[in-house]
Parts: sequence; C-alpha cells; structure tokens
Amino acid sequence: MATSQAPESSLLRERDIRWFLSGRVVAEIGSRISREGLPITAILLLGTGALGVSIMAAATQLPGLLLSAHAGALTDRMRRRPLLIAMDTCRFLLLLSVPILSLLHQLSLWQLVVVSLLVAGIGFAYQITDQAYLPALVGRGRLEAGNRLVYAAGAVGETAGPTVMGALVQSLGAPFAILFDALANLVSALTLASIRRPEPPLAAPLEGEPLPQAAQGLKAVLRHPLLRPLATVVAVSNLFGGAFAALYELYALRTLHLGALALGILVTLGGLGSLISAGISRQVVRRVGIGRALTFSMLASGLVGILIPIARGGFWLAFTALAVAQLFGDLSGTIYEINETVLRQSLTPDRWLGRVNGGMQFFGGLFGLLGTVGFGLLAMSAGTRLAFWIAAGGNLLLALWFMGTAVRRVQLPIEADDVAFKAY
Repeated sequence: MATSQAPESSLLRERDIRWFLSGRVVAEIGSRISREGLPITAILLLGTGALGVSIMAAATQLPGLLLSAHAGALTDRMRRRPLLIAMDTCRFLLLLSVPILSLLHQLSLWQLVVVSLLVAGIGFAYQITDQAYLPALVGRGRLEAGNRLVYAAGAVGETAGPTVMGALVQSLGAPFAILFDALANLVSALTLASIRRPEPPLAAPLEGEPLPQAAQGLKAVLRHPLLRPLATVVAVSNLFGGAFAALYELYALRTLHLGALALGILVTLGGLGSLISAGISRQVVRRVGIGRALTFSMLASGLVGILIPIARGGFWLAFTALAVAQLFGDLSGTIYEINETVLRQSLTPDRWLGRVNGGMQFFGGLFGLLGTVGFGLLAMSAGTRLAFWIAAGGNLLLALWFMGTAVRRVQLPIEADDVAFKAY
C-alpha cells in the first residue's frame, strides 16, 4: 500500500467526510461529558467512595473483555455504517435514562453501573467498527490524513467537553449534564445516515460460526511480528491505566480538593495537547519515521506520567503538576494512538480489520479490568497516591521495553499481507 501524504484539506472538500467529522466532533464532546460526568454523579450526588467508583470503572472495562473479539467478527460479516448508526441510537436511549431517573428520584449507584456497562460495551464495539469503516470512507491511500482528522475531532471533544461538563455540573447538576451526551449521540447517528457514499461489498463474506472467527482475530494479533508488540502495549498500558480510569476523578476531587470545574479544565488541557498532536503528527513521522514516532511518544508519555503522583501542596501546585501531565501526556499519547491506528490499518487486509481491532480491544479490556479492580483495591488499603506511583512506574518500564522491539524500525509505506493472514 502506498501511504499517501495527502493533506487533510483535500478530504475536507468532500461532503460525506465533512458530515462524518461534524457528527464525530459533536459525539466526542458529548462522550467527554459522560466519561467524567457519570463518576462525578456518583461521587457528588450519591456520596460514592473508592470502591464504588472502582466498580463503575470496572464496568466500563468489562465489555472489552466479553464482547470485543465477537464484535470484531460481527463487523467483518456486515456493512459497517448501519452498525454505527444503530449503536449511536442505543447510546442515546441509555444515556437519556440518567436525567429521567434523576428527575424521578430513582437514581442509584447500581443504575449508574448498568448504564456505564452498557454504554461502554457499545463504545468498544463502536470503536472496532469505526476503525474498520474509515478505510472504506477515505480510501486506503489516505489513511494517514483520515486518521489525523478523526483524532483531531477527538481532541476537539477532549478540549471542549470537560470544561462544558464542569460548567454544566456546577450549574445544572451532574445527571443533567449527561443529557447533552445523549443528544450528541443522536446527532452522530443522523450525520452518519446522511452519508451518500456506498460501502464497497465485503471482499469475501465470512462463513461459519462467529466464535471461531473471533478466535482468529486473537490468533492473528498474537502471531503477527508487528501487531504482537502493539497488542502488548495495549494490554500493559491498560493494566496500569486502570489506576487512572478508576481513581483520577476521586484523586482530583477528594485527595487534592480541586473541584469539578478545575477537573474539567485539567481534562480540557489534555484535549488541547491532543489537538496539537493531531496537527504535528505528520511532521513527526516525516522526520523520524512511524516506528520511532511510536516508541519516542510512548517514552515521553511514560516520563510525564510521573507528575501525577508527585502532585501535592496547595491548589496551584497540585493543579500545575496535573496540568503539565495532562497537556504533554495527551500530546505524546495521541501521537502514539494516531500512528498505532495507521500502522494497524496498514498491516491488516480489509476483510480482517474487524477481527484484528476486536483482538486488540479484547486485550485492552482484559488487562484494563484487572488494573481497574486491582488499583481500586490498592487505593482502599494504601491510598490513591501509592496506586498512581505504581501505575506511572509501570508505564515508564513498558515504554523502555517497547523501544527495543521491531516496531522502532518500521517505515511507511507498508503492505497489508493478505496471504499471511490466511494462515491464521
């Protein structure tokens, strides 16, 4: 595959891609409201502590373990855009239940856990399907530019969403902030429905039972010499990332006493870092190559993560430490994510994209669940700060290991080897 260096502006001239991205921006803003808004609802409205917040975080990881490999096999059996529309509609209905239950004074922690579980399950399947749909929408020759635009849309959501969330929580209350995410999913479904470009037919419709096909995706990821180290990063980073998924809001609100608005601003700074990285990722890859871009950005993210457990003292000292970690951690992390997605899509034939994406999500969900539960229990017995020290140290060691893998030497363009995947 000859990877194109086409600028994003050439894609933005196309109507369907503009509709796709506009819906994505709205959905990304909404998803950031719910991502922080659901645990904040539990902490501030229901008085939930470390155990309850960890259970909610674990509920967001469990679907990745149970569903992702099967969702990948399903994605490879069906057209992807109708699946995306159906999932957006389901998320709209689920999230709408939160403000409705709050108005009826029926909202409880377990209802929030169920909503988190179901929304996360749809989210895992959505990401798998979305990454499999993008090559059909933009063409394989424009994957770099397409992914940069997708991650830029995510960065806009990360920049605007948390601050909007903080303002909405303080003005309307956390449950009603979730209403905005519900409506955002409805907008996303409508914009996807407006796309005119037909999906190409599947190269060869899959036959047989979905379960063996799901196992094929896991097998392909584990045996491929480049996908295997990428999967290791997904697994181990999600293991240590469990501390952040379970405890970050609790750490900011209870340990450092920063408040909901400050928390929203912090996550917004992370979005700003992501937005910057979406703009500079192409230049980084052109200068050092995609392999070094992946390994160096991973190392930078590991180093800056140490600032999170260091944060202490008065409001401004703690806020500054977290602000630097958010800005530069998300900047380097998004450079990694953009190029990991490009490399994975480039290595994988079209008919395997769902299963390979599902395999990656499975490893992330499995180890993310272990990390979320484990670090939640550790925080209960030893405190959140120690949990963050262990997580930050683990991520740094992972980055040092990753620099010694074959991924560091990879250069684009790179061909998807369909013959090799048939052996899996």
